[in-house]
Amino acid sequence: MCAKRTAESIMTQLLEQRGIEDGEGFLHPDFTRDVHSAALLPDALLAAERIVLAKEKGERIVVFGDYDADGIPATACMLRVLRHLGFKDVHGVIPKRSDGYGLTEGSVAKILALKPGLVITLDNGTVSPKEVAELNAAGCEVIIIDHHEPDAERVPAAFALVNPKREGSEYPFKELCAAALTWKVCWLVAEKLGVDTAFLKWELDLVALATIADMVPLVGENRALAHFGMLVMRKSHNRGLQALAQAAGVSLATLSAGQVGFQLGPRINAPSRMHSEEVNGRNIPLAVLVAEEGDEVLLGWAQYMSQHNQARQSLLDLTVQEALLQVEVGQTERHALVVYAPHWSSGVIGLVASRLLEKYARPVVVLAKEGDEIKGSVRSVDSIHAVSLMASGASYLARYGGHTKAGGLTLSGEAAVEEFQTTLWEWSAEQGVSLEELQASSRKKADMPLELGEIDLVLAKELELLEPFGIGFPGPVFEVSGMVRKLRTMGATGQHLGGVLEDFSGASKKFVAFNTSQPDLEDGDTVKVLAQVSAEVWQGSEYVQLRVVRFV
Repeated sequence: MCAKRTAESIMTQLLEQRGIEDGEGFLHPDFTRDVHSAALLPDALLAAERIVLAKEKGERIVVFGDYDADGIPATACMLRVLRHLGFKDVHGVIPKRSDGYGLTEGSVAKILALKPGLVITLDNGTVSPKEVAELNAAGCEVIIIDHHEPDAERVPAAFALVNPKREGSEYPFKELCAAALTWKVCWLVAEKLGVDTAFLKWELDLVALATIADMVPLVGENRALAHFGMLVMRKSHNRGLQALAQAAGVSLATLSAGQVGFQLGPRINAPSRMHSEEVNGRNIPLAVLVAEEGDEVLLGWAQYMSQHNQARQSLLDLTVQEALLQVEVGQTERHALVVYAPHWSSGVIGLVASRLLEKYARPVVVLAKEGDEIKGSVRSVDSIHAVSLMASGASYLARYGGHTKAGGLTLSGEAAVEEFQTTLWEWSAEQGVSLEELQASSRKKADMPLELGEIDLVLAKELELLEPFGIGFPGPVFEVSGMVRKLRTMGATGQHLGGVLEDFSGASKKFVAFNTSQPDLEDGDTVKVLAQVSAEVWQGSEYVQLRVVRFV
């Protein structure tokens, strides 16, 4: 038997295995060192100057965001900052999900109805040359602040295009979300107006919310922004975030990145997923994050978001079951999955795609009918770029866009579904990646084996220093063996497993396995699992829990 390792030695080994040379710097981000100058972003200074000019000229500004958990916090951030800086005529517009993603013909009409002099698009616009031209023709100058992949054949004639991924960009980090880019442009606006920028750090809670919820890689500058944003969120001045946390049953003071990703983020998205994002013409998630109403109203709206999140969960579970049936009937040997049902809600197809990706480890396209259009959501793997996947079927698409792992599309009509499906099947099969390679590259692997006796509260607390976890920096997974005791099912339909894992030395730890079916598992069985280690609190007492990722 090997000597029991300390939490410190386990952490050292873990950091080394992940290629982190400066462990101290990684565990303790420094704002000045790790957050890059906003002036390095392409067109950011130009955008800030134009926004300041709008204030001087008394122009109306329309801020047009996306309907997700990046676009809405980005819009809220811009509105809050500009109003703090004394801008009087600033209006936020979030499209309905049924309007379609980004700048569409309908959204351009909504914007122009407000008669703006300047339009700022957030989390969209990079591939909207036609719509930007329409705004320009109507006398509106356009600033685009976005992080989606550019297309050399679809470059908009915007006054400024702030996107670290655009050609010629020398910005040192390419993976910022739209809310982070918005916050950086706001920083430059404050500087140009001669205002102390310290107040902007209190808006980092919105940046952290978007960074974690939008699943951008949590490495580099994103890690620093999420780290400091979480510190702000735990003391947030944003009354809407306070109400949202209360409705979600979580404490801001002890909030974890996991709770942001699984509790707060989904509530931002839920109303639009259920096509109920507006009440009396107001986008409720945006209204909550801008927080201009009284506390009682904000709490009511936050509860409204929670109710729709519950409805979304039920709808998602039903849709996933139907999508799984389609895959099992005829697509298990395909290199990409393309599923469609006209009655599915377009509001949950992105979540369905993520579930299918997790189960089958290959690119997924989920299609649903919305009005006269067929909407699609895409999720992909490391070896196949989501935009390239969509581009292979571009002749059947009215529009599409996205980034490495995710995207959205609109088919030209229902008649094109079968042809589009066949084209993607053929293209994905020609990429030289076998199903076995896709499975192997996507399957979660253990960072290292641990003995049950090495797992304690000290280690669990040390592991918390590695947060936030997400795309690009997943939470550590350990290989643990033991005998199952006190096995039980949990959840409304018995979809979760719980119990105790015990080894021959007498060491034991509680475990939980979510959405896991192990029909042959019984008390007394010896198992090997891949699990994450967390500190939990029950009735005032802390304990260590293993969250089982996979039974080996």
